[in-house]
Amino acid sequence: MSRIKDKRRALRRPVETFFFRLGTFCIPLFPRPVIVGFAKLAGLLTFHLGKRERTVGMANLDAVFDDTKTQAEKKAILQKSLISFACTMTDIFWFSKNTEKRSAKYQTFIPEAGPYFESHAQIIITAHMGNWELIGLESGLRGLDVGSVAAVTKNQAVDKHLNALRQRTGQTIIAREGAMRTLIARFRKNGKAAFVLDQNTAESEGGIWVDFLGMPTPVSSAPAHLAYRTGTEIIFAFSHPQKGGKYEAFTGKVIQPPPYDKQQDQEAIVKDLTQQILDVVSKEILAYPETWLWSYKHWRNVAPGDDPTKYPTYN
Repeated sequence: MSRIKDKRRALRRPVETFFFRLGTFCIPLFPRPVIVGFAKLAGLLTFHLGKRERTVGMANLDAVFDDTKTQAEKKAILQKSLISFACTMTDIFWFSKNTEKRSAKYQTFIPEAGPYFESHAQIIITAHMGNWELIGLESGLRGLDVGSVAAVTKNQAVDKHLNALRQRTGQTIIAREGAMRTLIARFRKNGKAAFVLDQNTAESEGGIWVDFLGMPTPVSSAPAHLAYRTGTEIIFAFSHPQKGGKYEAFTGKVIQPPPYDKQQDQEAIVKDLTQQILDVVSKEILAYPETWLWSYKHWRNVAPGDDPTKYPTYN
């Protein structure tokens, strides 16, 4: 079975690479209203025709909101979420042309000054909300030394080209695997490291169980571990779509890790710090649910000994 999958991937890769390069060339040529209209159409089509995305998204919404929201309200949230995601993916290409001009016009940081823009080491936490990719792009334009930790895309040609687009303004992409030494060296030089911390991470890959939107979820402990061991502060940045294809990136919330102490229970401190991080992320999602990526299997693992009926069911 694995051989069949490998063959399918091998056949898909040239096609994926072709369309990725085609998108890089064609999408930036269109005016902003066309891009926004296309994203809206793509999101609506995905909602109505994408059975998997609709099933996963509604299962997640049911698990998080239960009967505090009607089915109509949940469907409206999911539609907007899919539109937002379609726009973010399209914008990876659109902002690759006239990047500085377009970014200045279509993204605003709130506030325009503050801790996020200070030149010292920070761990930046964001989530798959609005245009998280544009935060890194604009941060580079503003002269911030940001290294974003990202998983490697299976298609090497696409991965290389995607990272070139991400790094065009000075942002550095750091492969998730083996990133610790690179990040510690970055902090020593007053650099910043960004993590998208709202996805399921297996325990075998460094995930620890914390509460996320009311359900135990294994998430990466790397940001909390780094913050505690190096004394680096944690700051948050969340992107929210606005009218006319614009975005607002909110920053400012800061968590100071406790002083490192070899005599203390390291695992307990890292877990508590990770929970604090996820509490901030959860609060942001609940405040702006239509901007978050609901069509991902965030709760595909059930905590040992927990009641499986309170988790989403993914068919």
